[in-house]
This record gives sequence, C-alpha cells and structure tokens, in this order.
Amino acid sequence: MAFVLVDATGGGESGESAEAEGSSPITGALGFLSSISTAVQSTGKTVLSGGLDALEFIGKKTMDVIAEGDPGFKKTKGLMNRNATLSHVLREAKEREEQRVSSEVVPDTERRAHYGLLFDEYQGLAHLEALEMLSKESEGKVKSIMGALSGEELAELKKEMESLKEVFSMEEFDEDEEVEKADEDFVAEISALFKDLQISVRPEKLTNARKAAYSWMIKAEEEGRVTGEEDQGDPQRTSTIENIHESAIRSLAELTACAIEVFHKSAALILHGDTQVSAESRGKALSQMTVALCKELSQLSKRMTTLLTTAGASEKSDILNPLITGVFLEASNSASYIQDAFQLLLPVLEISHIQSRT
Repeated sequence: MAFVLVDATGGGESGESAEAEGSSPITGALGFLSSISTAVQSTGKTVLSGGLDALEFIGKKTMDVIAEGDPGFKKTKGLMNRNATLSHVLREAKEREEQRVSSEVVPDTERRAHYGLLFDEYQGLAHLEALEMLSKESEGKVKSIMGALSGEELAELKKEMESLKEVFSMEEFDEDEEVEKADEDFVAEISALFKDLQISVRPEKLTNARKAAYSWMIKAEEEGRVTGEEDQGDPQRTSTIENIHESAIRSLAELTACAIEVFHKSAALILHGDTQVSAESRGKALSQMTVALCKELSQLSKRMTTLLTTAGASEKSDILNPLITGVFLEASNSASYIQDAFQLLLPVLEISHIQSRT
C-alpha cells in the first residue's frame, strides 16, 4: 500500500466528481467495512494457522477492497472535493454513531472504540473546522487580490503561485520500504521540521501521542498477553483482544487529532506571524511532516495488527478479522484526513506569500 499526497492543481476532478455523485460522503469515507470484512473473512483460517506470515496478505487484501470501494483512494483527492467538507462528513458520522449508541444496546468496548467519537474527544473536529475556516477565508482573499490585478503583475503572481502549488503536488511513497523508527528518531525528525516552519508551535503533544501508542503496545508484549505465554483458553483473552483493538483505535484517533491541531495552529501563526519566511519553505516542511505522519500511521497499524493477530491466534475468524480490518481501515482513513488537512494549508501559504510581496 502506498500513501499519496494529493495533487493541489486540480487534475482529474471531472472523473472524481462523477464518481462522487454515485455515493454519499459518508459511504465514501466509512462505508467499506462490510465488504472488507467479507474479503478478510476468507483469509481468517490462514491467519489462525499460519500466524504472522499471513498478516501482510490481509493488509493488502483490505487495501484492495478499500480501493475498489473508493476509486479515488489510490490517487486521493480526499473528501474535500465532494459536496461536503471533511469536518461536516466526520461530524455527521459521529452524530449518527451517538444516535445509534443511545438507541441500541451496544457493548462498552464498542462504545469506547469508535474512531469518530474519539477523534472528537481529542478535539480533532474542532481544530479541523477552525482550519477549514482559515483556509476558506484565505482562499477568498487570494481570489479577490488576483481579481484586482492584470497584465504582467498578474502573470508574475500566477507564476509564483504555481511554484508554491508544486510543493502540494502528488508525491507517492511506498511504506513497505520503511522501518519502524525509534522514539528519539521520530522526535528528532518532527522537531527539525517544526524548526523549519519558524513559528512558535511545538511538537510535544504530537510526539507524546506517538510515544503513548508505542508504550501500551510494548507493555502488552511484556505482560505476555500477546506472546503466547498465557493459557490460550483463558476466558480473559477475548477481553484482551478487544482491549488491544480499543487502544489501537484510540491511538490512531489521538495521533490524527494532534496532527490536525498542529496544522490549524500553524495556519493561524503563519497568517499572523513573520511574512519574511518563505511560504515555499514552510510548505515543504509541512509536506515532509505530512509524509512522515502517514508513514508513522502505516508502521503503527502494522504493529497493532501484529499484536491482534498473535493475541487472537486461538480465536474464531469472525471475532478476530473485524478487529484487524477496523485497525487497517482507520489507519488509512487517518492518513487521508491528514492529507486533506495539509491541502487546506495551501490558501494560507498563498496569502502569506502575497503579504510578503507588499
């Protein structure tokens, strides 16, 4: 599976618009679980008998089904090009889940492991909505300024804008070539990118969320819950699998919410901060940060599903597979949300660039 940074230049919108008309935003973003579960179900016995060797196959099969359900997945334009904003889609999904939980008898573990509710709990929706507002306001200002220009002045500004847009253009990478980073390496990489932004936002909240995710996974391994040291017939094992799944979804939601918060605060400080810093250099730093976060989500999902696979080696496939599928799905959704949020920064950097010219 290769994550993609979306193309800001608008290529291929007509085809995707036609695709979007055939499905609602909710269906496009969150509606693949049933078909994925069916696909993964067919590989369940392989996982239980073959162990971790089958995990990568499940992951690829899961992503193939997602791609079939969402033709824009491989070249993600994100949800922003559909009829609703990303925050609207996520809020609608959250409200639907809240209504379902209040009207049905839902297990506590399922309540606690709902991505949308957790994303909102970590203030992800609030920061996303604020970022969308800043982006929309900036876009309006850019259009107004460019509409007032003409001749060589307009041509020169358009050329500069195209150069800035290239920073936001599509960039593919294959996370299969990546290795899991040590905590200090991840902190050093993110800290260096924050330094390049030259704004007062600090990476601690983001890096702490990542550290917390690895902490509970290491603890689970050390306790022997997922190493086969405990009795496979232990009645607590199902609860342990559910707890691992809950912790995985919570970590993905927290890390994604922290990333959205970073982008929101960066946008606000760029708009009201030092315009002498190149918008293009800031765009490159934010682009590299987006890539780093998407790679990290990929590594996290692999580690999490490995824990689930080992812990659930004696479980029936209809218990284990939906949990594995859920982690893969939410990790891919998280990467899409971060990429969409990154694209919202383009108008902010455009107006920052225009201000630096005056």
